Amino acid sequence: MGLFDILKHDEDSPPVIAHPPVIYGLGFVVGYACNIWWGWSFGIGDAIALGWLLIAGGFGLAIWCFWYFLRAGTNIPTNKPTTKLVITGPYRATRNPIYVALTCLYIGLASLVDAPAALLMLIVILPVMHSGVILREEQYLTTKFGEPYEHYMRVTKRYL
Repeated sequence: MGLFDILKHDEDSPPVIAHPPVIYGLGFVVGYACNIWWGWSFGIGDAIALGWLLIAGGFGLAIWCFWYFLRAGTNIPTNKPTTKLVITGPYRATRNPIYVALTCLYIGLASLVDAPAALLMLIVILPVMHSGVILREEQYLTTKFGEPYEHYMRVTKRYL
């Protein structure tokens, strides 16, 4: 797999606007650059304990999610086809635990590096994720899996 294979979009995959880690990463870079430019601080020093706690929790949740995807034999990247519906493990509590994990990681990193402007970028990132990724994935999964996915949507919250 080459460096640019991540940019290839399989025909049978959700039509997301970008890979979620790219959206979060770009948002963080812009927010952190603004933070440096404006010289903002949370005013409580580096929120190191909170940052590490959120980063550890986010990584733990992401690994748990990846394990369930791998166990089911389906793809994790959004540019690859979903071959199985995963509704167990962390997916029993939320339909989007990987995105919850990315948000925890993001908030943890912003806390760790004392970057309130980066944290404010979530005001942009979360709506982009909702409309540009999550709603598109839901439509794709509804088309692909039909009633089983519609039932899953009725009984499981989108976020928390």
